[in-house]
Amino acid sequence: MHLIWLEDFIELARTRSFSRAAENRFVTHPAFGRRIKALEQWVGAELVVRAHPVSLTAAGRLFLDAATHSTDVLYAARAQLQDASSPVEKTLRVATGRTLARTFFPDWYESINQRFGPFPVSLSTGGAQEVILRLGTGDADLLVIYSSPTTRLLIDPMRYESLTLAREILLPVAAVDAKGRARFKLPAAGTAGAAALTPIPWLGFSQSLTLRGVLAKHLAGLSRKIALRMVYEADSYESIHEMARRGAGVAWLPQRLVQEDLSEHRLKIIGEPEMRVNFDISLYRMRGNDNALVNAIWEGVSSDAIEQA
Repeated sequence: MHLIWLEDFIELARTRSFSRAAENRFVTHPAFGRRIKALEQWVGAELVVRAHPVSLTAAGRLFLDAATHSTDVLYAARAQLQDASSPVEKTLRVATGRTLARTFFPDWYESINQRFGPFPVSLSTGGAQEVILRLGTGDADLLVIYSSPTTRLLIDPMRYESLTLAREILLPVAAVDAKGRARFKLPAAGTAGAAALTPIPWLGFSQSLTLRGVLAKHLAGLSRKIALRMVYEADSYESIHEMARRGAGVAWLPQRLVQEDLSEHRLKIIGEPEMRVNFDISLYRMRGNDNALVNAIWEGVSSDAIEQA
């Protein structure tokens, strides 16, 4: 049995015409008929009713499914093997958080592409522990992540080295009302009485978010405490961002995430400068990495990055 016989039969079933199928298969009508007959002899049953238009027998309808599936599988396998045997351009595998994938990575990737030439990248996202694990298991070449007490606890400096790629700020923000005023306020220095003690609706980070520890440490270190009442908690900065835009409460969010809303006056920075939290966006790789592309990027980026301890 030849593969072309299956292809002939599939074309005949599609066109329901010996002459048209023969023309589409670039073979003469008699030769095409002989090939269909040879296929029927191999199968051991008549597959077509030779009438006008051509129709399939019960055996032909059953065999059509098998022929179609077989040709699809064979051609898919051939394509896969051809891809595997051809030279493959090295793909850079990067793991990062979902928010960074939208707010930071595109610009950073564009800059290193311009610097080192175009190359393919495979980006995977997830929570802090998830993306750190991908680096540790070798499923990622580089890790781009918010630097925090959590990441420094989870990432062993003996196994990994890091660079600071950029600075970021957690900004306290609130939605604006019809007059452009913030719907919520943080108490200013010297505020006393009921205004200082009234709990403020707060949109908080769940424990899985990297910046939870950053914010908690900062708030704990303030000279005056803020009365906050948790009204919403999520493991997604984007979800908290959306709730802040809807006026559900005060949120501390990365500047890159809220920049457009600040420019369009949908959100407003509230509180005094001491309420803002500075932190880093860091790049990690495993020590002893022998990937030439990773090493080239690392050496190039390290020239304008601040190495972390």
